[in-house]
Amino acid sequence: MNVIKEQENKNKTLLKIFYISIIAICIISIIAALMIQIANNNEPATGETTKLPELTNDKISQYKEEFNNIFENKVNYLENNRYKISKIKEDEEIVYIGYKNHDTKSNDYEVDVNIPYINIQNETIKEFNEQIKEIFETKAKSVLNSQNNNIIYTVDYSAYISNNILSLVVRSTLKEGANAQRDIVQTYNYDLANKKKCTIDQMLELKGITKKEAGQKIRDEIKTVQERVEELRNLGYNIYARDYTSDIYSVNNITDYFMGKDNALYIIYAYGNENHTSEMDIVVM
Repeated sequence: MNVIKEQENKNKTLLKIFYISIIAICIISIIAALMIQIANNNEPATGETTKLPELTNDKISQYKEEFNNIFENKVNYLENNRYKISKIKEDEEIVYIGYKNHDTKSNDYEVDVNIPYINIQNETIKEFNEQIKEIFETKAKSVLNSQNNNIIYTVDYSAYISNNILSLVVRSTLKEGANAQRDIVQTYNYDLANKKKCTIDQMLELKGITKKEAGQKIRDEIKTVQERVEELRNLGYNIYARDYTSDIYSVNNITDYFMGKDNALYIIYAYGNENHTSEMDIVVM
């Protein structure tokens, strides 16, 4: 009898373990299903762009004030990206110094240039590099061949990779004799995932900013600068004049822009690109 009872107790224990296991599996399955559903609900719909966080006013002011300090001749990798590229030079970074010169010749020139090239095999990148060479390297070499012109020429850059976008901003300063200093800024933006130029429209969409909103912000900021400039010009100061109603401030005519730290979108109006002036306006979104 004891043997039979022991067997019955053993069977009951096994049955309890079996039922408990089934219940545990059911609970785990329900929890897993709920987690998957929550994850799916949080994912953007097909074709929908995830909006990047907005910058605070303090951050916007900070990045505008610190613009002159960003040119450290390096690439800033701001997040883990999923891009694949074919490099031109395997042993170099995605952006590297392709031409540099640090030379001084009394009464002739002072040159301090670090000219970048983008290390990607692509036709769009080829055009970018050719433009960089034409604008910055050609000028540097011509300065080195000058005599008695007292030229001071510098070139530096900063590059950022975020949201699978490579942004490169190059800045040069040029002081030739008695002429006013020119500050020249050129930017290059490349979609690493789709292997093509990244437009201002794409960046605005990524930021969740409409073209109308961007246009209004640009004109408001330029109008504020214009009012200050007009006050100073009335006092006799020779400062580059702005006209906030000009078409150059239209979103469709933006040419120089890049995405930097904290996904800050910079729109640059470097008037020295076309004139002998170091004046520029920077709008950050």
